Amino acid sequence: MKTPQLWVTIDKRGFSKEGLKKLLEYNIAGIRMNTGRCPYTWIYEVLEELSRLNYPLSQILLDIGNTKPRLHLTETNGMELDNGSLFSISDQAKDGVNAILPHKRFFEEVNLNDIVYFGDGEIEAVVEGVHQNTVTLRSLSSGRLGNHVAIGIKGKEFFKFLIDEKEIAEVNSVLHRFPISLILSFIESGDNLVWAKKIFPHAASVIPKIETGTAVSNIESILAQSDTIFVGRGDLGLSLGIEKIGIIQKEIIQKAQKAGCKISIGTGTLDSLKWSQIPLRAEIIDITNSCLEGIDYIALTSETAASQHPFKVLDFIQHILNYIKGID
Repeated sequence: MKTPQLWVTIDKRGFSKEGLKKLLEYNIAGIRMNTGRCPYTWIYEVLEELSRLNYPLSQILLDIGNTKPRLHLTETNGMELDNGSLFSISDQAKDGVNAILPHKRFFEEVNLNDIVYFGDGEIEAVVEGVHQNTVTLRSLSSGRLGNHVAIGIKGKEFFKFLIDEKEIAEVNSVLHRFPISLILSFIESGDNLVWAKKIFPHAASVIPKIETGTAVSNIESILAQSDTIFVGRGDLGLSLGIEKIGIIQKEIIQKAQKAGCKISIGTGTLDSLKWSQIPLRAEIIDITNSCLEGIDYIALTSETAASQHPFKVLDFIQHILNYIKGID
């Protein structure tokens, strides 16, 4: 049985310079940063430190093109929601509005009775009113909305592949100093990859992230332009329906292997460790099944990036992988 290597997502919440040094004590095949969450000033600091520590630049993964709209809450410390709570979102500050969303397309596409989700779907709400770019929602779950949380519309192809001129300039500035690898969020076709390779000529590699129905429909053209793909199960499940994600993942893996393309699987791998001392049995089975299917990398995302205790996650997954490796 093939034992996959690890990609670890880092964020300033969980990794200091001392944390980066400790991270390299693990067998880490890729260190991922998401420009949708991390400021470029911090990214440069990390790149300089990893370079000083002699970590291979080609194994640093910068996730770009993250076009997810994010809420700006009027209460910047967050908003507690109960099941049934009413709250409102608008494109500008108004009396009684709980959050501002400067994203024209959301208000063009949202309809009455749509299900709106936040983050990776941890909180959902139903649309009860739409009036002059103000949407009223009723929460379908309890939880805390954090400031700058991502928002989407369930079952709709809401996110599109887009890297604007400002981001192109920022990424090329990074690549001029540090020729690292790129992950392309919300990829739609092989043509997007051809374009990105021309626009970012100094990238060590360009890796598509499969997370929309459009990408699944065009998977053959994407694989034809790829050495490695990253299956982002969070947005993929929300885009196509979470009940379909297991079958879709298996089909993508089979097609990628037939094309000679490496596969990384991420999102929800060990999410339970955010609130529990031990992972769910289902998570262990998921990791084992992924190994049995022959994937090349397991990507830890919010389990490490949003955690105050990222090394607990790494210790657990190393323990699981060491056991699987030992039974070959």
